[in-house]
Amino acid sequence: MSMTVKAHLIGKDGSNEETRCFDMFKGDVTSFKCLKRKVFRVFLCLGDSPFQIYYKDEDGDMVAFSSDDELMKGLALVKDDTFRLFIKRADHDREWNPAKDF
Repeated sequence: MSMTVKAHLIGKDGSNEETRCFDMFKGDVTSFKCLKRKVFRVFLCLGDSPFQIYYKDEDGDMVAFSSDDELMKGLALVKDDTFRLFIKRADHDREWNPAKDF
């Protein structure tokens, strides 16, 4: 069984640069390492740039995650089998507000 992942690449100014949708097997989507690898493959523009992944919680806050345990908290919020992610390059300004416009 698979889950749809809808991923938004957020630009330096906080705008949405690119959105990609892809499917992952539910067993793979629970692995942060597998999810990160897939994000690298679908967003070719990332190259070797480090990035941070976020999900939106039930309060509307953007939550960064970087481990399987944190990922599982985000997956618990999935509705309609679509996991919504927000990706930001780590080399962009630290002034970026991940809650802005989303």
